[in-house]
Amino acid sequence: MRSSALFFTCLLLGASACAGSDDDGTSAASTEADSGSGDTGGSDDAVADGADDAITPVDGGESTGTVEPPPPGIACDSEFEYLGLVGCLSVVDGLDVKYFPLPEGTQVQRLVLFFHGDTGGDWFDDWGFRPEIMEWAQSQDMLVMGIKAPSMYDGDTEPSYGAAQPDHAELVTTTIETFIEQYGVVEERSLYWGISGGSWFFTSSFIPVAGARIPGIFAANCGGSGVSFGWTWDPATDTATRDLNALLLNYGDQDFLADPSQASYEEYTELGFATDQVVYPGATHCDHPIAEPTIAFWESQLP
Repeated sequence: MRSSALFFTCLLLGASACAGSDDDGTSAASTEADSGSGDTGGSDDAVADGADDAITPVDGGESTGTVEPPPPGIACDSEFEYLGLVGCLSVVDGLDVKYFPLPEGTQVQRLVLFFHGDTGGDWFDDWGFRPEIMEWAQSQDMLVMGIKAPSMYDGDTEPSYGAAQPDHAELVTTTIETFIEQYGVVEERSLYWGISGGSWFFTSSFIPVAGARIPGIFAANCGGSGVSFGWTWDPATDTATRDLNALLLNYGDQDFLADPSQASYEEYTELGFATDQVVYPGATHCDHPIAEPTIAFWESQLP
C-alpha cells in the first residue's frame, strides 16, 4: 500500500526526488512460539507501538488521495502455529486472547470471534477454531480471535463461559473494543460463533451487554441459556440496534441443552431479533455440523 503511494508521489515530484528511498514498514513485536497453553506471561498493555508515517501531500496543500496504511494492531506476546497459520497469544485488557493476524498492511474488514466451551479445552488445544471458518474468514480479510473466559464455576480453576455473568460480559466487551480500535476494523457488525458454554453466554448476558456496543451475527452451537439477564439496552425501544444483531440456535434434539436452546430461540424471536434455528433429530451434545451452518447463517445476514 505504501509503496504504491510513494510511486505516485515520485511521478509528480520527479524520479530524482525519490532516489534511494526505502519502504520501512513496521510490524507487531513477537516472541518465540508457545505450545498453545493458556500461560501467556504477557502484559496488560499489548498494543503495538508506532505506525508508518503519513505521506506528505504534494505541494504542501490538499491531500493527493493516497490511502493511509491500517493501524499496527495488537502486539504478539508469543506465537503458535495452527493449520499452517501463525497465531498470537497476548493479554489484552487483562484477558488472554488468541488471534490470527492478517498479512502486514492488510486492512481488517471484520472481526470473527470464537467463544469456547466450558473448561476451555477447545481454546487451549485450538480445535475450536474450525478450519472451514478460518479459511472462509481469512479469504475475506477478517481477523479471527478467541478470548479465554474470565469466569469459572465455584471451586473450579478452568475457564468456563457457562459460569459467566454480566460483569464478565463487560470485561470481554472491553477487550473486543480494543481490537476494533487498534486494527481500525471497517465493518461495524462482528461475526460470533460459540460452542456449548460459549453459546450459553451469548444468550444469557453477552448480547444483553454487548449487543449495543459491538453488535453482530451470533451462531450459538449446542448451547442456550433459556433466559437472558443483565440488559444494558432495550431491544423493544432501540430497534435500530436490535436489527444489527441476529441469532442462530444450532443443536441436536437429544442435547442436554436442547430445552434451553429452544427457549432462547423463542425469547429472542419474541424480542424482535432476526433469528433462526437448526435442530438435528437424534443428535447429542455438539454431535452435529458446526462450521457449515455457522457460515451459512453469517452469509444469510450479511449484505
